[in-house]
Amino acid sequence: MALPSPESRASTAPDKLVCFELAGQAFALPIRSVKETLPLRPLTRVFLVPAEVAGLMSLRGEVIAVLDLARMVGLPHTRPRAGDPDAAVVVLRLPEAPGRPQTRAACGLMVDKLLGVRDVPAEVVAEPPPSVDAEAASYLRGVAAVDDSTALLLLDPERVLGSERLKPFRRKK
Repeated sequence: MALPSPESRASTAPDKLVCFELAGQAFALPIRSVKETLPLRPLTRVFLVPAEVAGLMSLRGEVIAVLDLARMVGLPHTRPRAGDPDAAVVVLRLPEAPGRPQTRAACGLMVDKLLGVRDVPAEVVAEPPPSVDAEAASYLRGVAAVDDSTALLLLDPERVLGSERLKPFRRKK
């Protein structure tokens, strides 16, 4: 019996996703786009930045912005505080450039609670339903029904980082 080709294995292999809770909803990011997860630390607020930027934190000498993801996707939410035992920061990697793997952090996303890593088969991922707000849906890669009662919202990290809300505050290269 012949083994499936690497291309067909890749297309049928489940996605490994880092799952977390935000305002009572389950979200996920591809594990390849997550550098690490950390307990929420005190953040340094910065003036003249949009409310979506919760603050800055130092990550082993690298200063990164931490985004209030709930605010970005329009969820009613009370921002967690440093010291909350469940609150965490999901640190995203910068997108890789051709021929150069990226190890630097792009930013952090403030979340209410980490739910772990989960394998989600590609065939259970569907487009966001039309009832989802257009701006919130623009951040999503899809929605997966992972059990009878849970819809997992799959974020697209490049869309989150490319948000129009953050565009005026990007530095020119």
